[in-house]
Amino acid sequence: MRRGSTILTIVGVLLALTTAVIAYVVLVRGPGPEPPSPTPTPEAKVAVVIALQDIPAYTDIPAEAVGTQEIAESKLTNHLLAPEAVVGRRAARTILRGSFIMSDWIVDPQAVVQEGKNASLNITPDREGRSRVAMAFETTELRGVAGAIQNGDSVDILISYQLVDTEQELPEPLAPAVEGCPAPCPELTGVLLAQLLLQDVEVYRVGPWLIPTPTPVPEGEGEGEGEEAREAQPIRSKTLTLLLTQQNALVLKFARESGASIDLVLRGRDDYEQVRTETVSLQYLVARFEITVPPAPSRYVTAPRGE
Repeated sequence: MRRGSTILTIVGVLLALTTAVIAYVVLVRGPGPEPPSPTPTPEAKVAVVIALQDIPAYTDIPAEAVGTQEIAESKLTNHLLAPEAVVGRRAARTILRGSFIMSDWIVDPQAVVQEGKNASLNITPDREGRSRVAMAFETTELRGVAGAIQNGDSVDILISYQLVDTEQELPEPLAPAVEGCPAPCPELTGVLLAQLLLQDVEVYRVGPWLIPTPTPVPEGEGEGEGEEAREAQPIRSKTLTLLLTQQNALVLKFARESGASIDLVLRGRDDYEQVRTETVSLQYLVARFEITVPPAPSRYVTAPRGE
C-alpha cells in the first residue's frame, strides 16, 4: 500500500511541475502571433489625357497642349485615353489647364461637315485671325465650276454689273406712245464692268445641313446592288455654305441683291495668295487687246445677252 501511495505522489508532483512549466512559458512568451492579414490588392490605374495649357473653344488642339496622367480605373468615365485621339481635333468648349479631357469636349472638324450638324462648332477665324460667319449661297452648274466644288475648297468670287448714267438723255420715241410707253420704249444704256470681288473664300459645306454628305462609292464596288448602290453616289448641290467675315458677308449680300452676275472660280489646294486685279470694261479690252472700233469708241457699249 505504502509503495502505491508513493508512486501516486510522485506522478502528482510531476504533473504539477509540468503544468507550472507550461504556465510559465505561456506567461513569459505571451500569446502566439496572429495569422497574417491579407495584403490589399492595389487598384488598377489607367493613363488619361490631361490639358497642359488652356485651350480656347473652337480651336485645333496641338500636340504640346496635352499629356497623360494616371487615375484609378474606378473613376474612369468618358475620359479620353490617348493623346492621339485629341491632337488635331477641335475643342468644343474652353478647356482649362489641368483638366481631364472628356470625349464630348472635342469634335472632329471633318465629321461636323460630313454629318451635317453642329455647324457652329466648326466656324473658325480666318488666316488673319478675323472672326467669320457662315452664309448660304446658291449657284448654278455653269457659275459654280460645273459642280467641282467640294467641302473645304477655296474659291474666288467674280461679279459683273451694269453702271447706268441716270442723267443721260433718252432718245426720242420712234413711234407714238402706246399705253404710256413709246414703241420701242427708250431705255437707259449702261456700261458693263467685271471684277474680282472676294478672294480665298472657304467653302464650309456643299449641300444643305442636317443631311449627311453621301460617301462616294469606289469604282467597281456596289455594282449589281440596285437602288442602294445608286443612292450611295455623291449628290451635287447648287447650295453652298461659305465662311466669310461679317463685312464680306454684307458685300456678297449686296452684290447678290443688286442684280450683279456672280461666278465662282476654284482655287488650287494650298493657294492662299491675295492678288491685285483691274476692273475689266469694254475700254479695258479695247486698249489691252488693241481692238479696232469705230470712231468715238466711248459712244458704244456691249449689248447684254440673255441667258
